[in-house]
Amino acid sequence: MDITQLKYFVTIVESEFNLSAAASKLHISQPALTQSIKKFETEERIELFVRNLGRLCNLTPSGESFYTNAKIVIGHHDRMMKELREHSSNIRGRVRIGIPPLVLTVLFTDVLSKLVIANPDVQFDVFEEGAFKLQRLLKLQEIDFAIILQPTDLNHQHFKEELIYQDELSCFMCIDHPLAKKDYLSWHDLKDRNLAIFTDTFMIHHQLMRKFESLSIVPKVALMSTSWDFLLESTLNSDFITILPSPIRDHFSQNRIKEVKFETPMPWKVVLTYAHKPRYNRIETYVRNSLFHYFSSNKTITPID
Repeated sequence: MDITQLKYFVTIVESEFNLSAAASKLHISQPALTQSIKKFETEERIELFVRNLGRLCNLTPSGESFYTNAKIVIGHHDRMMKELREHSSNIRGRVRIGIPPLVLTVLFTDVLSKLVIANPDVQFDVFEEGAFKLQRLLKLQEIDFAIILQPTDLNHQHFKEELIYQDELSCFMCIDHPLAKKDYLSWHDLKDRNLAIFTDTFMIHHQLMRKFESLSIVPKVALMSTSWDFLLESTLNSDFITILPSPIRDHFSQNRIKEVKFETPMPWKVVLTYAHKPRYNRIETYVRNSLFHYFSSNKTITPID
């Protein structure tokens, strides 16, 4: 049985033994699929499938063992072909990067566009989600990298974390707000103030709640949103205060909104996270190195070679 027949066999099993559905997925005719399986069973003098009135309904014990090994062989074959293509003169491939919306806006607009322009044969898929969902996608291997905030919930035995950027959280409010006249704020200055903050799908929300709890402050949360620009807008004609990463100052007009820093700031640490693996392919290594050097040395992005 060659690799094509192996894939036929696995597809039949994963289509719940429905030959019509399997043939459709494989883009071949049902008779051709049936003939391929029967030919293999005849040549090897073995039955892979349990049949009832001529219809496939399950795997024989030999079929179960063969299915397990077939999955392994197909996985090795696909990885081998992927590596072979990577070492061709034109490196082609795909990388999946998860980034929270705020981090994407504040830090990654420039670097992502440079990566895409420099590497037209590499497909960059960006997943814009909150940190908790990105950690789940990373654990399920549905993304290759996640750009999230520390602290994370990732097991350090299975995942790497590399700090690529750090700053601090600041308060943002209308320039007419009484606290806007202060040079710095204490956390107790926010007691009984109307706060507009991210929802609990964002790591910043949990960081703030832990901070308030440590200071025995019960925050007065007037508004929650998943949109950082809406949080800023909400402060314009109200006494709301929002708490966001300090670099957000570069993404709005400062004529009507004032940034005031904390006397004891809360750090905003952005980390590049990815799974521990015995070997990383060339595109994964390139993306990791490019992001790390871009933020640590402010280097320009060079194409993959």
